Amino acid sequence: MYHRIVRRRLRSSFDAINRGDYAAIVRQFGHGAEHWFSGSHTLSGRRTSALDIQAWYDRLAAVFPDLHFDITKLVVGGWPWDTVAMIEWVDFVSDESGRRYSNQGVHVIRLRWGKVVELHVYCDTQLLASICETLGSQGRSAAVAEPVGASEPFAEAAARGQRRGLPAPRNGDAASPSHVN
Repeated sequence: MYHRIVRRRLRSSFDAINRGDYAAIVRQFGHGAEHWFSGSHTLSGRRTSALDIQAWYDRLAAVFPDLHFDITKLVVGGWPWDTVAMIEWVDFVSDESGRRYSNQGVHVIRLRWGKVVELHVYCDTQLLASICETLGSQGRSAAVAEPVGASEPFAEAAARGQRRGLPAPRNGDAASPSHVN
């Protein structure tokens, strides 16, 4: 029953994003939550403060005002004090000329007592960087702005690397275009 409730809440969260209701998303983050997006582009990096998380969603709305997600798979496991959800999705956005683009990816979300404590986003970052460059060349300056927050790996990845004596992982990716008509 608990997992069914979490799945319903997560679907509702993606519906809120599809409506542009980012305030509903930001309210779901717990104190000290980690929000991390892979790659090297305007949406990449790590955020751990409520202000930075809010600023990131403001950036998302500015870069992709018509962002729409379709969930393809949603899996939830764990207990209320340590729940992990994985959401596979396909998204759709448009540039200034009306050309449509699509990407696919996964959100990995950790919840504690109903609050998001970790959100990690994985997608085709080369495609995303390319779309952002196109949008930037069309005058959407937020699409090519410096990322909000720190350009560093998520906390667990950094800690594991340090324990093994490795340099910190980098968020770098190259860009390549793709689109949907």
